[in-house]
Amino acid sequence: DVAAVALSGCANLQRALDVANIATATINNPVTPTMLYDMENGAIIAVAALNAYRQTCIKGTIPPSCKTVIRSIQVYTRQIPPYLKQLRVFVRTNDQINAVALYNTIGGLIANMRAEAARNNVGVI
Repeated sequence: DVAAVALSGCANLQRALDVANIATATINNPVTPTMLYDMENGAIIAVAALNAYRQTCIKGTIPPSCKTVIRSIQVYTRQIPPYLKQLRVFVRTNDQINAVALYNTIGGLIANMRAEAARNNVGVI
């Protein structure tokens, strides 16, 4: 049932965004490989859930306004992958100044994505 898939996608999105709701890093609280891993996995799950929402939209089982919602959320999701790539390098080389800045930037993008999803009733509380 396509509606069940859409609702499942929304539930997965909520879980992903909860996982990605990570504390802000500081120089005194450096970005660890575990923090990077958690951030990456949260982003991967969120994008997968949003892709499920997109597929449901394409199939026409939800209102056509979903296309506008997808475009508004993609503003954030498209910025995350290149930042994660840079963050991996900074964590690997222990460049904490840049790692902290990027980690917090990605966290902000995820928070903004979450807020945009919530504004558009995309399964986020």
